Formats: sequence, structure tokens, C-alpha cells
Amino acid sequence: MISRLVGAGLAALLMLTIGAAAAAPRLERDRCAFKPPRGDRLECHTLIVPENRARPEGQQVRLKVAVLKARRALGRDPVIYLAGGPGDAPLVAYNAGGDPLAEGDWWRDTAAIRRKRDVIILSERGAGGSRPNLDCFEARDSEPARARRRTVTEPQERDILQECRADLDKRKIDLAMYATPALADDVADLVKAMKLEKVNLYGISYGTRWALEIMRRHPALVRAAVLDGVYPPEINGEQNEPEIVRRAFEQLYADCASDKVCRTRNPDLDTVTRALVANADREPIEITLEIDDQSRTVKLDSTKLLLVLLYMMREGDAAMVPETVTALSRGDRRLIARFAEALEEDDGALTEGNAQQFGGLFNTIECRESWAVVDKTARDRAIQDGGIYSLSARMSRLGAFCPVWRVPKAPSSEREPVESGIPTLLLSGGYDWLTPPEWGHEAARHLSLSRHIVFRALGHGVSAQDACAARLRNEFIDVPDPRRPPACRSDSPLDFADAAERAKTLP
Repeated sequence: MISRLVGAGLAALLMLTIGAAAAAPRLERDRCAFKPPRGDRLECHTLIVPENRARPEGQQVRLKVAVLKARRALGRDPVIYLAGGPGDAPLVAYNAGGDPLAEGDWWRDTAAIRRKRDVIILSERGAGGSRPNLDCFEARDSEPARARRRTVTEPQERDILQECRADLDKRKIDLAMYATPALADDVADLVKAMKLEKVNLYGISYGTRWALEIMRRHPALVRAAVLDGVYPPEINGEQNEPEIVRRAFEQLYADCASDKVCRTRNPDLDTVTRALVANADREPIEITLEIDDQSRTVKLDSTKLLLVLLYMMREGDAAMVPETVTALSRGDRRLIARFAEALEEDDGALTEGNAQQFGGLFNTIECRESWAVVDKTARDRAIQDGGIYSLSARMSRLGAFCPVWRVPKAPSSEREPVESGIPTLLLSGGYDWLTPPEWGHEAARHLSLSRHIVFRALGHGVSAQDACAARLRNEFIDVPDPRRPPACRSDSPLDFADAAERAKTLP
């Protein structure tokens, strides 16, 4: 009897030991598929964590990790970069056979930070660079892949998602575990596996929500945070987009009217812009784009024309919008074609159908955290009242996709503001309609040791658009004191004179 009890106890202890071993995060060294520039160093790993931390013996998630090494081994707290989306994949090449670190200009952008500390890039669970990957369609990494996406019709989208969701069920993937809190715990596990004491967080767009959740769940791990394009959990990005878009355009109209060069070259910008966008449905604007060494004809209807103008704001080119609109009103399509080409190369929004959304992680998080709690009556009313400014909101397919995707609604506790005393720098662009400055103000109200800086003329992700924003990011990571006066100015207005010169020199 005693021997049987001892044996049973040993067996139970063994099972606990095995379970604990399975639950412990593991970091495996990998061969790097990326090539650092001469004089720089790189390490690559795979982080292995449970899909469901409450069931450590179950399925595992494998995440790519790249460590861009500091030039001097000073032992300082590293920076962990948190990508946006949700679903962005900074460690996966955009073009087949490419180097994603080179494509993203990572080595140059992080050079100042890496004088003293490592920069770590971690894949998002469920996105590119992760196994499993929840994506329902192949990546846009080649012209054949893009061509296949262009052939997908709207009625086929729902079928693709239904089949994809059924396949995830068949593979026993628990979509409830692909949410912002789980991503936050992945970072904590990475810190543990790398035997780090403190880290700095640098998030852009959705990556700021990811960072805030880390600050909520694992505050002891965070030395400082930089949030660029702030998307706090208490904000629902699906709720009032038409009003946000309207405010961005009305700010542009006001800025142009107050600038002598702009108002002289672009009189009555408000009326001309609204008429152009509204008329594009009746008479689509035909342009030719040079994409993948091929000429492709595109017809811009009202929605696509608005998308191009919003893309210009997003990318920090709001000053060129008046010149583009005025030129187009006079029949000159060269400027709109140039920016439409850039939008198509980045997003595939004009020929592949912007309504297509096959990113499984995007759908999982947005359906769970945003669409599930949208006031749909108020949203519909805002769209009806929004005129041309509601066209981008009308494109959202979450209302059709979320019932197919079937994920549980996030608990209300996850939508509470993050209260924290961690030193935090928040950065916003005045023309960022994706994560407007008001969202940064809202987040900063709950961060007792923070500074929010708005770059008046910039768009989404200001640290990639402006040398001053990048400098403030780098200096804050070095000395995270929000009380220090900024070392450079963020209030420079739109440079309409420069925009006019660029328009004049257009071939």
C-alpha cells in the first residue's frame, strides 16, 4: 500500500515537473536569414511558449526573434519593438527572397539606439513569423501572389474566411489565445527566457496597445516606453471614423486658408475637394500605374480617390493634398497617379480590393476587442451623416467577417484605461486619422509620468517620418524623463511653399 502511494506520488510529481517544463518559455538559437551591414551584428532565435498558458501541456506557439546587437556591449536594458496591425510581420520579407530588415530600413533607423543597447524584434503570435500563422491567404510577396489576390471577388471573401476558420478548428487552434493579453505575456516570457531584468518598449500603432497591455500586466519589467501613434484599449477605432476623417480634412482646409501660398494656389479647397471626390463615382478618374515593372490602368471612384488623399496624410504628405486636388480639378493627373502608385505598392488598395481582409490575427483581435462592442446604430448614423468622409468607414468588412470568424468578446476589464507611473513618451501626428492625437491625449491622462508630443504636420508613425521625432524617441530611451524639454520642435506647420515647388518640378 505504502509503495503504491509512493509510486502514485512520484508519478504526480513527475507530471507536475513535465508540465512546468512545458510551461517554461524556451529560446532556441536559429540561423539568421537576414544579413547585417558590415560592422553590425545580429542574433536570431525562436521563442517557444504555450498557446494557452493555463494548459501548458497543449499546443505551442513559435515566434521569430531578431536581436540587433549594440555596437558596444554596455549591458544596458534593450529596446523591444512592438509592431502594429495587428498582424504586421517585420521579420517577414515583403518581396519574395528579400531581407525584411533591409526592407524596413531597420539598421539605419536603430543606429542611434544601438550605440548603447540591443534592439529586439519579436513576431506577433498568429502573424507572419509565427507558427501557427492565422493568415487565410498567401502574403503579397510576389506579383503572382498579388495577381491571385486581385482575382478574389467580394462574394468569395466570406467563403475563404469560412474555410480558413474551419481549418483552424480542425487544427485545434484556440483563437481566444490570440489576443492582446496573450501577446503581452509573450513579451514577458521573452524577457524571462533572455534573463533580462528590465526592457524598454517601443510600439507603433497597434503596437502601442500591445505595449500598454504589457505595462498593465507586467509593470516590473518595463523601464520606459515610447508609444508612436497611440491606440489605447479604451478607444474603439471602429466607432467614429467619419468624424475623425472629417476633422483631418477640415484642419487641412484651415491650414491652407491661413497660408498665403496655399490659398493663392488652391482657392476654395474645401469645395473643390468635396466636389472632386463626390463626382468620381459618376466619372471615375482613369490613371496608369507602373507596378512590378508593368503598366496597370486603374479607375479611381470616390472611395479610391479618398483613399489616396488619406494615404498622403498618413504618410506625412498632407501639404501635397491641395496641390494634388487643384491639379486634378484642372485635368492634370500626374500627382494623383504618383501617390496612387505609392499606395498600391504599399497596400494593394486599388487593384486588389481594399475590402479584402484575410489577416487572421487582425480579424481575431479587431472582432474581439473592437467590433464586439461597437454601438452599431450610432456608427451607422455617423456613416449616413458623414458624406464623403464616411467612405473609408463604409469599406470595413468586420460586420460581415466577425460572425464568420467567431471569437469571444473581450472582457470589459481589458478595455479599461492603463494606469501607470512608468516613464512614457507618447508621439502623435496632427494629420494621423488612423490614431488621431486625441487618442494620445486620452492615454496620457492615465500615465502619471508621461509627455505627449504632437507633430503638427505629420501623419501616422511620426518617428519614421521626421528626424526630430526619431531624435526625441532615441533621447527618451536614453534618459526617460518626461519633464525634460524637447530638444527639437514639433509644431512646424505644413510647408505649402515646398509642396508648390515639388508640384512645379513634376515631370
